[in-house]
Amino acid sequence: MAAAYRLSRDPSRFTRYDREEKIIKSWLADLPAQALVLDVPCGTGRFIPLLTSKGFRYTGADFSRAMIQEAKRMAGDRPTVGFTNADVEFLPFRDQAVDCVIIWRFLHHIGDSTTRQAMLREAARVARRKVLVSFHHPISFTHWRKQLQQMVLGGEPRGHAVSHWQLQKEGEASGLRLVETKGFRKYVSVNWFACFEKAGSAR
Repeated sequence: MAAAYRLSRDPSRFTRYDREEKIIKSWLADLPAQALVLDVPCGTGRFIPLLTSKGFRYTGADFSRAMIQEAKRMAGDRPTVGFTNADVEFLPFRDQAVDCVIIWRFLHHIGDSTTRQAMLREAARVARRKVLVSFHHPISFTHWRKQLQQMVLGGEPRGHAVSHWQLQKEGEASGLRLVETKGFRKYVSVNWFACFEKAGSAR
């Protein structure tokens, strides 16, 4: 199943992946050489080529051991620090262990504010500098189209949206300061991205 997931998420199939990676690169540009970046949940290791090619040290964590095995295959001979079986709410890392934490394509699965805040608090604990996240925004054409489809066709909700204002509050309560948000087409596309900095972190 993890292998099928990796193939279904092949970056060559989605032009949005290139745009997402440009956003990530822009937010990581001021990190020092050899900065340690934690990718959680790492899935099948989509960001390994991007981060290692930029000279960053990569470490991945995921709740699924099958996903970790696929991520190791993705890593191949690329230099990585390693992989850890872990829950996003309970990371087995010491305080300020990494320079940056990336939580990508995951928060839209979390509908509960308390759980999101716990994840952000844990990311803030282990990060020295930054926390980068992707999320679904409720004030967008795509979100309302999906809501309408669900009302007409029925079925389970596909993702949970949270506004950047709410995410900012949750971040602040977790020790993070919202620096910037980006999107492909703000208020049209449901896909948004946020860069947080650790409160009090030195540049």
